[in-house]
Amino acid sequence: MAVLERAIHEESFAARGPRSGLKVAVAIHRTVAGRALGGCRFQPYLSDAAALHDVKRLARAMTLKAAVAGLQIGGGKGVIAAPPGARLSQELRQKALHDFADLVESLDGRYITAQDAGTSAQDIAYMARFTEHVAGRPIAEGGSGDPSPYTAHGVEVGIRASLGALDGARVAIVGLGHVGGALAQRLARAGAALTVTDLDPAKRALAERLGARWVEPQDVLEVEADVLAPCALGGTLDHETAARLRVGIVAGAANNQLSDDSVAHELHTRGILWAPDFVINAGGLIAVVDELRGFDRGRTERSIEAIADTLREVYGRARELGTNTLAAAQMIAVERGAH
Repeated sequence: MAVLERAIHEESFAARGPRSGLKVAVAIHRTVAGRALGGCRFQPYLSDAAALHDVKRLARAMTLKAAVAGLQIGGGKGVIAAPPGARLSQELRQKALHDFADLVESLDGRYITAQDAGTSAQDIAYMARFTEHVAGRPIAEGGSGDPSPYTAHGVEVGIRASLGALDGARVAIVGLGHVGGALAQRLARAGAALTVTDLDPAKRALAERLGARWVEPQDVLEVEADVLAPCALGGTLDHETAARLRVGIVAGAANNQLSDDSVAHELHTRGILWAPDFVINAGGLIAVVDELRGFDRGRTERSIEAIADTLREVYGRARELGTNTLAAAQMIAVERGAH
């Protein structure tokens, strides 16, 4: 495997999969006791460079997420880069997962992989045939299973902490995938009034079951609501989109929601409270890390509830210092061990 970068705080590795021909990559931003953890993202990328840029950004976010959540593990990430627009056969998909598992195995436990966008608990179980350095195995195999419900739980906890109450709250959810769909169901049960959207029009069926209002993706950022919950891919909030928002709070599951850190200042200036993504979406990470010591669902759920306390600390620090919530959360992450 080729070493792309080696620095005090990060190692990055990439290779062309010998079986699949697809680019596979791992970024280790930081290790704690010699280990870093982060999911494997299997999705299309316009170029190898774009995939490598993404994996390194995501690995950094995992370091912050783990530190803020008080987890004794570092941050890493993996990607399998599919060609844009390609429909992969099951055979090619399994070859790519095998290639990625070989890369993970070559790192001797410094990186533990788990589920992320485009992968499933079954994919993790398949990769476990070739490397022991996985987390998020199926429940039937003693693992924590799909981390999405735990991520959704944490986001619900965070929205409640940010807003005060959910009954009657107006929440606009962007993306009804595994996490966004689970979040929508949790919020509907809590009495929230939902507006939802997804690039897949088939997700309208879930909206109808929940009694949610459906809007087209291009219109959701201008919906008037109490909360905007980004639950699709990251980078959707830039200076232009931030200026269009008609909400008081942004709190969702997507990683790397801001196109760059300066957007946090834009939101702060507009009086919009942003729940830093690496704080509010830590539920899935909490679950898979718990698996490493023998998964206990009750213990995991209690740890996820603590996300509310962490967010309140972030908001309090931001008010005290007169700064934005990203800066406050990064300070707390550094105090808890992130570098």
